Amino acid sequence: MLRQFGPSTWVALVVGAALAVVLFVPVVAYRYRKAGRLRPIDLVTLVLVATYFVALWSYTLVPLPEDDTFRCVAAQLRPLQFIADIRADPHRFLRNRALLQVLLNVVLFLPLGFFLRILARRGAVVATLVGFAVSATIEFTQRTGIWGLYHCAHRVFDVDDIIVNTSGALLGSLLALPVAALLDRRRPLPAVTRVTLGRRLVGMLADGMLIVGLGGSLIVGWRAFALYVLQWRLADLPTSVETVLGYGVPALLEAWWVLVRGRTLGEGVVQLQPTSPGTHVPLRRLAKYVTGVGGFVLLASDLVPVPLLFWVFLLASLVAAVATDDHRGLSHLAAGMRLRVEVVEPAGL
Repeated sequence: MLRQFGPSTWVALVVGAALAVVLFVPVVAYRYRKAGRLRPIDLVTLVLVATYFVALWSYTLVPLPEDDTFRCVAAQLRPLQFIADIRADPHRFLRNRALLQVLLNVVLFLPLGFFLRILARRGAVVATLVGFAVSATIEFTQRTGIWGLYHCAHRVFDVDDIIVNTSGALLGSLLALPVAALLDRRRPLPAVTRVTLGRRLVGMLADGMLIVGLGGSLIVGWRAFALYVLQWRLADLPTSVETVLGYGVPALLEAWWVLVRGRTLGEGVVQLQPTSPGTHVPLRRLAKYVTGVGGFVLLASDLVPVPLLFWVFLLASLVAAVATDDHRGLSHLAAGMRLRVEVVEPAGL
């Protein structure tokens, strides 16, 4: 029985990991503003939550029919029919297919109630309502052939699934009570006052992900517009447009943040604030941009056709971030600037 979930598992793992990457920067920004730090458990939680919510859909919809030759299925509208199904099966315990189906549905929705209590600080009532809403949405998605994508339902709409799934979310919320109580008794973490290497590297990573994400999204949008609206061929698309969108736009956005606000987007995400002496501030910020994120974008673009320079620059930046005092790195060292932690008020987890 469990073999049928193989494709669903792979979808959950792959798409969940991709979703975690997309959500990395917003989660990092939230954690540094809320608690003043990012812990390994925060990253583990991000991956688990992203994978779980993808799994909710993949286990109930994947694999999809490959064509219209599949068999249409009827709905099961009799509440608590699963009790009769369990009794009718001659096998016991985990060899009882109906019982195993019920247990798997409960287990599938346990994390939903757990996450709602631990992460969102919501109790059993909210877990029950959210569990019901999510389960009902999934079941009606199945009943409508994925909202009209298929001419009929290829999976059974089962009212018992809604009942069991909702119960699973409620049970997960109740099981989370001891964990929530333990977390509430923990002492507040001390405020972070110094720049740590982890914080510095996460800020640099956030800059790289924002640049790649923005540039990549603009290029994909441009290609879609050119191919499907303008009816151009892919081979005819001018590379200069993609260079401007992929590198020029992110570089200009980072330049505005550095020259006007004094820090990169990534430094803003992790609450790092560069400081400089009162003299020649614009020139210092320009030097910071050129020897930092601006140089990164330039060397990564097609304008400098020497890939080795990019990797040398990246390595030098990482080494400088490790070796310099307060981990201010190459850009702040070249600009004569310091780096400090922006004051935040830790607020629990």
